[in-house]
Amino acid sequence: MFPPRAPVVPLAAVTLALAIIGAPVALAQTEGDPEVNVKRGKTVFRNLAQCVNCHGWPGDGVTGVDLRAPTGPNLRETTLDTAALIEVIGCGRPGTNMPYHDRAAYRDDRCYGMVMADFASGGKPVRGKSLTDKDIRNLVAYLQTHVIGRGKPTRDECTEFFDNPAAKACSLLK
Repeated sequence: MFPPRAPVVPLAAVTLALAIIGAPVALAQTEGDPEVNVKRGKTVFRNLAQCVNCHGWPGDGVTGVDLRAPTGPNLRETTLDTAALIEVIGCGRPGTNMPYHDRAAYRDDRCYGMVMADFASGGKPVRGKSLTDKDIRNLVAYLQTHVIGRGKPTRDECTEFFDNPAAKACSLLK
């Protein structure tokens, strides 16, 4: 279970304010944390949470996006810190297509201090595949290690993502 959410709302507000003014938000170091598994995070990104449908394989919101899915923001340029990433993945973004992945989201006030009854009938948050707290942390570790802060996607990143140097999706990249 995530820690109590009461202090997270101010953190999200501070993170948003910093993002608006363009201030960098430090990412927590997760690679050396024995509680996270970056490789598992890649599996969550690719398969379980299906992040690639909206964010594309490189997380840029463009490359390899499923045309039937909405376009997601460019995660390579995000300024969200670890706590904010965990919150967004767990709670989604109400009013957008970003789904929530915390199975208990909006049953209590852990997400932005809101419960499902707080939303109008047509404006309820989108539900995604439920992820464990550990898989959400693994996903964040993957994003921080292989996606956030990267420039334009490269062929090397593509072949690493698909575990295949001859992946067709990588043929147009340098």
